[in-house]
Amino acid sequence: MIGKKGKLDYVDGYVLVAALILSAIGILMVFSITGVSMFNNPGGDAMSFVIRSVAGTLAGLFMMVVMTLLPNAMFRRKMGFPILFLTVAFFVLTPILGEGTDNSPHAYRWLVIGGVRFQAVEVSRIGFVLSMAWITQLLVNKHLYYTNKIWSHHLIPLVYTFFCTLTVLLQPDLGSGAVILGMGTIMFLSSGISKKQIIPLVLVALGSMVVIGIFGVYVLNLEVYQLDRIHVWLDPFTHEDGLQSRMGFIAIALGGLFGVGLGASTQALGFSIEPHTDLIITILAEELGLIAVIGVMVLYFLIAVRCFLTAFKAREVFSALVCIGCGAFFLIQPLINLGGSSGMIPLSGVTLPLISYGMTSQISIFIMLGIYFNMRRYILVSEARYQKMKEAEETAVESDDSKILHFPQGTR
Repeated sequence: MIGKKGKLDYVDGYVLVAALILSAIGILMVFSITGVSMFNNPGGDAMSFVIRSVAGTLAGLFMMVVMTLLPNAMFRRKMGFPILFLTVAFFVLTPILGEGTDNSPHAYRWLVIGGVRFQAVEVSRIGFVLSMAWITQLLVNKHLYYTNKIWSHHLIPLVYTFFCTLTVLLQPDLGSGAVILGMGTIMFLSSGISKKQIIPLVLVALGSMVVIGIFGVYVLNLEVYQLDRIHVWLDPFTHEDGLQSRMGFIAIALGGLFGVGLGASTQALGFSIEPHTDLIITILAEELGLIAVIGVMVLYFLIAVRCFLTAFKAREVFSALVCIGCGAFFLIQPLINLGGSSGMIPLSGVTLPLISYGMTSQISIFIMLGIYFNMRRYILVSEARYQKMKEAEETAVESDDSKILHFPQGTR
């Protein structure tokens, strides 16, 4: 019976276990990296990063439970417009009021509100998924979304995606911009638009990306170090700024298949800059080997697939798109991080979800998982009610059929 189940009974066990394993690996790697060398934590306690990682995980788990237990209607109806407003505000204000860091003084990605300093894109990403789904559902409710016209109201979510991507590029944060663009595109293409509309819209999307790139380089005059990332990617072994990439390659090569052992990394001894953040996967590859890297990527893929499978069971747009947005994040960001660290694409500066150090990142990802669990509960409960109602209707029809009088053949 539906009523006998509690809200937490609908939590996706596979996703929860995978997330906990990834968090445990992250804490272990932060301990291995920052605990062996003060180069990675100058002027502070070698265990401070580990303590913060544990605190971030615990706080994230608490927020995940809160998001799971909230009424689903709060996301679907009551908080739709406020979330949209706050999301746009964060995206717009970050490049204007944002602050940089010691290593990236020209990247204005951090906001300070009430004395709390956090990376705004981590929060904005959650709002983007919810607001994107809410906009689409609103258009569907007003019968403005599913049309045969190529240029119609259904383009609003796509335009919204490009707008949010452009504001992230203004910070500038190319990696997070690519994640937002990828998430929004997958959500848009999964919203049920006609197959005949996909090809021209994809061409428009590709053209828009080219325009955004040209606009960023020549009009906004992106910082030189952003363009240098491409030069470093093309020739990391001779470029003067290619040391970070070279150290990452060395770490991956030294690890081989099974790694050199936990805590035995040589690149963590001050050769790599902040290896516990964006390039943590290179130290993971060095200490635990290629097998561990493959295992981690399988866990991300498992989370993404479970989110997509849950979305397929939904009977309305909002909850389906939220699940798809969450799955798209766990599919895109790890691949961008791995691609940049291994030299397949330019270094992007995005974290490895649940493994890289960062309290804002940890908490925001667990919040996203809580929202996914919330949507999953709504989808499964709605499906159970639908099946129960369908069975009741079939039983009623069978009962009515049994009451029909059958006369012998040839009689009237």
